[in-house]
Amino acid sequence: MALLGAPAGAASLQVSPVTLVFQAGQPALGITLHNTGDAPLTGQVRVFTWGQDGKDDTLQPADKALVASPPMVVIAPQAEQLVRVVRLNREPADHELTYRLLIDELPPPQSGTTPSEVTGGVNFRLRYSIPVFVPMGGAPAEPKLDWTLRQRDGSWFIAAANHGATHAQLSAVKLTAPDGDSFEVSAGLLGYALAGNGREWRLPEKFPAKFGAAGVKVQATVNTSPWPPAPVGVEGSH
Repeated sequence: MALLGAPAGAASLQVSPVTLVFQAGQPALGITLHNTGDAPLTGQVRVFTWGQDGKDDTLQPADKALVASPPMVVIAPQAEQLVRVVRLNREPADHELTYRLLIDELPPPQSGTTPSEVTGGVNFRLRYSIPVFVPMGGAPAEPKLDWTLRQRDGSWFIAAANHGATHAQLSAVKLTAPDGDSFEVSAGLLGYALAGNGREWRLPEKFPAKFGAAGVKVQATVNTSPWPPAPVGVEGSH
């Protein structure tokens, strides 16, 4: 779950849960928007297809296979609103489907405008980015990960490619050199490598060169379970 704050005013929006996972044949799930403030809150919910291009995440407007209802809400102070996330196409998927809900707390409308008119701009007080997963049919799948360190344009990146049929949530990522020294990439959540895809993350500017050599291994928690150390490939600068 990614959370972004904007500088305009105090934000009052909270959401739960922070990840949605459909079960086989399940038509809809709910997500609750809470207004913790003392004034009415305008919220907007948009659905995007979530992909990856090997380097970064990509978002495209969803194709109506998944919709949020209602997409726009006004929530009274200290109240909450249930938003249903509905699968319109309920045929079993031949691969895991991945989406993100962008949930924005919008600024109060100016005098004479409506909430729908506010959305024409880019201002928001708070934004949540909620992962949504629709598993493929059949038996539960496991991610299959390959790790690579890349040096490009004077920077180092760590990349995770997922050849499995389900996503990999990556956290507590650590590199270990042959001499036993370790480098912590991320103490908490690093991100996701989606099924049949993956992405990379830029490492700190002062990344030690010894961890960009042969023989380095990576250890990570994958989907909340610790995985054993795995070898890391290295690609030189180009």
